[in-house]
Amino acid sequence: MTDHVSTAQLRSLKRILNAPLLVLAVIVVLIDDAFRALVVPAVRALSRLALFRRIETTIAGLPAHVILLLFIIPIAILEPFKLYALYLFSQGKLVAGVLTFVIAKVVGLGLAERLFAIGRDKLLSIGWFARCHAKVLALRDFVHGWLISTRLWQQALQVVRIVLHIAARGRTKLAALLRATDRGGRFAAARRRVRRYWAV
Repeated sequence: MTDHVSTAQLRSLKRILNAPLLVLAVIVVLIDDAFRALVVPAVRALSRLALFRRIETTIAGLPAHVILLLFIIPIAILEPFKLYALYLFSQGKLVAGVLTFVIAKVVGLGLAERLFAIGRDKLLSIGWFARCHAKVLALRDFVHGWLISTRLWQQALQVVRIVLHIAARGRTKLAALLRATDRGGRFAAARRRVRRYWAV
């Protein structure tokens, strides 16, 4: 009877602990996804510059464990800044905390994403790194799968779709209004000049 009660208590404790861990995992994954959506395109744009291409070519030629050091060291330096951001939050310094977290997250994620892209095959040839990478991806997939299955997520997606639809209709109506009022073609000419300027 004692063993049965003990097992039941352990299961109950596991359920209680799983809920906060799941919430934490969801928060971490969502923040990571949000920053990745902004940072990765910017980093890829920078990587097309000649200077960055030369640097990346040099890094790609390094041994696997040297690339691993380049991957780990910036993250190890920047992670304490995230903890410092939490400390700033606890002191009521919201703006300083947000700026510290955002800078650490953007720089850390940008470096990690690009270094992983450059040395992916060599990094994954290191056994323990490949296992950790697989577990991180599995956790992310689990969280995404769980989120997609929730009613709250479906409702949020529906709201996003409605907002995007309204925004698209608004753009269409605005474009039609500008065409109707732009009899002299001044707005269209200005738009063409702006496009030519940014295309240079």
